[in-house]
Amino acid sequence: MKKNKVGISGLSVGHIGLGTLTWGRDTEFEDATRMVQALLDAGGNLIDVSPLYGEGLAVGVLGQILTNGINRDDLVISVHLGLSINNGRVIHDSSRGGLVRAIDDVLRQLGIDHVDIVQLAAPAPDIPFREVIDTLAALIQSGKARYLGLANHPAWQISRVSQYLIDLHLPELTAINTDYSLLQRGIEDDVTATAKAFGLGIIAQSPLAGGVLTGKYRRTIPASSRAATDHLSPTVDRYLDADSRRLVEAVVKAADGLGRTPTDVSLAWLLDQNHVAAALSGARTAAQFDQLLALDLSPLPSQVAEVLSEVTA
Repeated sequence: MKKNKVGISGLSVGHIGLGTLTWGRDTEFEDATRMVQALLDAGGNLIDVSPLYGEGLAVGVLGQILTNGINRDDLVISVHLGLSINNGRVIHDSSRGGLVRAIDDVLRQLGIDHVDIVQLAAPAPDIPFREVIDTLAALIQSGKARYLGLANHPAWQISRVSQYLIDLHLPELTAINTDYSLLQRGIEDDVTATAKAFGLGIIAQSPLAGGVLTGKYRRTIPASSRAATDHLSPTVDRYLDADSRRLVEAVVKAADGLGRTPTDVSLAWLLDQNHVAAALSGARTAAQFDQLLALDLSPLPSQVAEVLSEVTA
């Protein structure tokens, strides 16, 4: 697997990372274990986890896997803080106390002394800006995390955080986690320009638009798919409109012409975009992840890439 630097930092990640949104609820422990091993066998290393994922169970699942012979030093573990879940209710807490408690709980569950990337999971308008950012920087300074990131933030907030950290000579921002795919290109021009200005790396969430870019929703909604489940359908529904279906047909046509799959073409296009360090796979089963790791992912012919960019702009 190709390794990329995250922005201008010294951190290297495999270009395909492993997301854990469904771990503990929809993904069995055995499948999760197999996916981690498959990631390592393929030369990858990036795992993205949150106290929110899997109804709060994903972190514990990863912790169990780490006790079963996986070398922690082979992994780059990215953790989202600020959002968690309790009895089915999403909890927002990006206060100093909340963030410190959250990282300590994550480290305890994982059985490790640091994570590689700590990310603020979402903007925290109810908490003073300096309290949030100073606390995140302190997590780096204390050794509980190595790099700092923001997830799901608009460009102006990314810029504000970056400049604040630079001005105060604090640990600088490194990574941006954000939805990015051929069907979700809203970050272009503003977030991508900010990434360029501050030397940040983009870790693309939902790179297949909830599975829609695989082409499996072209005719119907498969009974075993995300869109058929109440708790996961919101990650898919927004991509099932007429415009998205039309764009998926363009991707399928390009894939047919190249003798590749829509998944392969979609990820190859994404990984060739400026500042994208990695794309996170949301595979629910080991079989799905194995199929993804077996893809070509070589750069698309320039003409095909240009047409896809124009059609989906």
